[in-house]
Amino acid sequence: MSAKSGKEVAIRATSGLFYVSLVLGLIFLKAPYFQFGMALFALLLARESYFLVAKLTGLNPNPWTAPVLLILPAASVLPPDSLAFDPSLGIAVSLLALLMFLWLAKKSTATAVWLSLGILLQLAFWLLSRLGWQDPFPAKVIMVLFFLTWINDTLAYLAGSFFGKTKIAPSISPSKSVEGFFAGLIGSALFLFFLSKYWLNANPIPWIGFALIYVPLAVAGDFFESLLKRKAGVKDSGNIMPGHGGAMDRFDSFIFAVPLTYIYIIKLLL
Repeated sequence: MSAKSGKEVAIRATSGLFYVSLVLGLIFLKAPYFQFGMALFALLLARESYFLVAKLTGLNPNPWTAPVLLILPAASVLPPDSLAFDPSLGIAVSLLALLMFLWLAKKSTATAVWLSLGILLQLAFWLLSRLGWQDPFPAKVIMVLFFLTWINDTLAYLAGSFFGKTKIAPSISPSKSVEGFFAGLIGSALFLFFLSKYWLNANPIPWIGFALIYVPLAVAGDFFESLLKRKAGVKDSGNIMPGHGGAMDRFDSFIFAVPLTYIYIIKLLL
């Protein structure tokens, strides 16, 4: 390993450790600190999506529309009794925002694309914040969401690096393979089987089902962000994490996975 590559690995490992420590720290601090942390992540995504849309469309979004993107972060820090959103409404908003983005992106309407993309990205953190207002605070469940994302990404990367031959969509993300996908899916299901049985003391079947639903949606979010970056001609969504890229690069798995598994968590896992 060269001195340069060794330094890059050290930087990546250090920033990754800081990121994991920050997330776990917010979870252990519980409400309302957890909600403030999720709101901060949402605002970082809004900032990154502004510059990504500018690259994507060749136009600058109108910054005076930014207060619209403050609605969800502001709502997330309010106790549930003061602002009760139906989660099914959140899912509907998520799908509508995606449809708006796909339609408006073709028309290069920068401000509208930014707003629809920003809402879509921030919705996951709003739902995580609502989940964090449950009584008692479901710290283990929220930790599982982050653990599952990390486990899936790691296993998919390792299996794809050593055994990956069949690419899923090389024009969008050249490194992602069918072998890596199934390694992440099976490994995540096994991970939740043992975690639910020996740490959560819960029936493993619903948790295995959760992994089988969550992982494909997480991969879809990853592909979605990769497509945006490829269209915009950028490698990373930002530079907030040295060696890792931007906040969007770290949270792209949540884009579809969290909104569409929220009901599953509330109804079957809590």
